[in-house]
Amino acid sequence: MYEVFSGMDEKLFFEKFPERPKGSHKGAFGKILLISGSYGMAGAACLSITGAKAIGAQYINVALPEDIYGIVASRHITPVYYPYYSGANNTEFNGGPQTISALLPNVRAVCFGSGADNNKSALAIFNTLLKGCRVPLVLDAKALRLIKQFDADLREFSCPVILTPHQGEFSALADVPLAEVIEDPVSCAAAYAAEKGVIMVLKGPHTAVAAPDGRYYYNDSGNNALAQAGSGDVLAGMMTAMCSFFEDPFEAACMAVFFHGHIADVGIRTHSRQCFPLEEYVSIADGIFFDQGR
Repeated sequence: MYEVFSGMDEKLFFEKFPERPKGSHKGAFGKILLISGSYGMAGAACLSITGAKAIGAQYINVALPEDIYGIVASRHITPVYYPYYSGANNTEFNGGPQTISALLPNVRAVCFGSGADNNKSALAIFNTLLKGCRVPLVLDAKALRLIKQFDADLREFSCPVILTPHQGEFSALADVPLAEVIEDPVSCAAAYAAEKGVIMVLKGPHTAVAAPDGRYYYNDSGNNALAQAGSGDVLAGMMTAMCSFFEDPFEAACMAVFFHGHIADVGIRTHSRQCFPLEEYVSIADGIFFDQGR
């Protein structure tokens, strides 16, 4: 194994992050697709959109159950929404799999799983992505549990797959004792990535990112203000957006992990750790980009 992005800081981040071309248009870096939320978990969809906007994603598509559309759309007015019927009967013409299949050919990156716990179409959507996704795919939360529950063969995907479990989720997913995961997250992430052919983002106080080819990154940005429900949803959106800016999904994952933590490090200069507002991620990121003249 060898490490990349050693000593990542704001200077190196902006050396790598592409500048917006003069005369660019909303599709210059492609569209992304966030498949997020379910009844009772509209906030997860909102936070994933927040994460994507914090990177400056130019064109965000959001596929979500119709029963949370009004909540999410009232919070974020710039994405393009594709509400779908989320019942167990997926023969409906506007069901999740049908809606998502139509969107896949026209996007550069996809995210699925955040807040999808109560989505009755979740397994059908997962199988749709397994068969039809050809671009970097971020799988979070509910999607990780589906992998475990149905013993999905991740090598069957015809696209780069990025998994984003926290330490407890990884322990369950990989059948590795939690104490071992906490003690050596890099080795755990690297072993799983190599075995399954995926990019593993093992979230924790110091997130480890590992690629199947042996590359890895150990992140040291961020702080305990992020120890709250929803921070992973923000990261999932950021990572999906970052995949639209980078050809290498491993590099995109590393960049997203760093910047996710860096925003929190900047944020605690003006906000408390105790009540740190994830909904402020876009405005904090905007200040960072502004200071760089971006």
